[in-house]
Amino acid sequence: MRILLVIPSRAYGNMPGYTKFPDEMLSIGGMLESCGHEVKIIDCNLDKKSQPADFIEFAPALIGFGVATGPNIASALSQSAEYKKLLPGVKITWGFRHASAYPADVLAEPCVDYAVIGAGEFTIAELTDYLQNGDIEISSIKGLAYKDPQGKAVINEVRSFMPDLDSLPDPAWHLIDVNKYSDVTLNTSRGCPYKCTFCSDANFWGGQMCDLSARRIVSQMEKLHEEFGTQHIYFSGERFVINRERLKEFCNLVIAKKWKLTWNAPVSGGIDEETVKLMAKSGCTSVLLEVETGSQRMLTFLDKGTVAEMESTFWFLVKHRIIPTIFMYYGYPNETLADFRESLDLLKRLDDPPYLYMKFVPYPGTKLFDYCVEHGLLAQPKTLIEWADFPLRCANEMNLSSVPQKAMDDAMASFRRSYATRRVRFMMRHNPAFFLTAVKRPGEFFRSVWDLGKYYIDIMMDQTNSSDSWMFKLFKRMGWVGKENKKLDEAKGITRGGEVR
Repeated sequence: MRILLVIPSRAYGNMPGYTKFPDEMLSIGGMLESCGHEVKIIDCNLDKKSQPADFIEFAPALIGFGVATGPNIASALSQSAEYKKLLPGVKITWGFRHASAYPADVLAEPCVDYAVIGAGEFTIAELTDYLQNGDIEISSIKGLAYKDPQGKAVINEVRSFMPDLDSLPDPAWHLIDVNKYSDVTLNTSRGCPYKCTFCSDANFWGGQMCDLSARRIVSQMEKLHEEFGTQHIYFSGERFVINRERLKEFCNLVIAKKWKLTWNAPVSGGIDEETVKLMAKSGCTSVLLEVETGSQRMLTFLDKGTVAEMESTFWFLVKHRIIPTIFMYYGYPNETLADFRESLDLLKRLDDPPYLYMKFVPYPGTKLFDYCVEHGLLAQPKTLIEWADFPLRCANEMNLSSVPQKAMDDAMASFRRSYATRRVRFMMRHNPAFFLTAVKRPGEFFRSVWDLGKYYIDIMMDQTNSSDSWMFKLFKRMGWVGKENKKLDEAKGITRGGEVR
């Protein structure tokens, strides 16, 4: 069977979209190819030929869209309807976070035939078997939602969790141009032991967890390096650092290979100094330290860790020359001005480090989203298309907290003004040898410079939706905004709580 997997556009009106390395689609593509199917993957944010008319000749029998909450919903809807017109008989399925949270709403659209709930590899494989051979009953496909003859949504039993990720084939990297993406990522785990109220992982994965083994991670790194020239890898999946036994085994395996490959990863909890030292020795150059807030009261409300453990981890990272970039939200529901100021005080205690600052947006499938709806802080969109601009409306038009808007605006203005200079000052004070990498290891140095600009673009784009905004005008003058220009499209979004930011 011919199958097309589509990453829909994330563009907001006149603003271009950005994308991330398509781990989920590549994994599904690898599974489908192992079953003997012919597969193509298209990223509408990067690929020039990404319109439905471009795939009439390919004539897929099944088209799968990966849909998160946000602007890609509008793109997926319009393309799904167009594919239905151009390819009579084609079946359309939606998967990923939004389809998993609201499968019935997705199936209410005439152009969508199926919704995949949770991880998609085995569900899609069984769906193709049903469509191609009719050997199984559709009602037996776990993790699938479909329409009965009257058009009513039927939601099957949830699919049980796989015991480990090693049972999956390697991702189908050959189906994309790997070098088009600003970061190459490997998703090394699924699920998370934490129950953070702002994160959809607990709901999406059902509280279960599984990991790729250390040896399989190293094998995939080697394949990416040898076949695609990859020099640096971002390890996604919260458990990459949380699973300490596997992390240490991974580090020792990499050290033994004496590679020059480097890597980075998110860190969402405390790490001891011995582990940090091992990470640095194995090629870890930076981490995204998910502090979330400097208020212990708010961390307790979020059901996440302590400020003290994040502070100690931060200084261990600095000591061993791993660049920590702090990630913080502001504007949480229940957040007070005192809580807000504690976050700013934490940054001062950390000697004004590199940090990413973002207004909190509640996503469906999280406890905080339900909290906001129950307390009348926001109204849940009534139709699927209304979800398309939901994240931007939350960021620009709503204040879910008790923090005065002026205080938040002033803090964001300070963040924008000092974004680049802050990192330079911090590195000069705490790791001046880093600047020697411009000569000794120019690739590593310029990756850091690229990350500096990339994450800034991501945050500013996420908080901006108007072609009249100063940010849009700046990007336009720089030549980064335009129909055919892909520079901004290639600025990858960072993933938080299962949604692309």
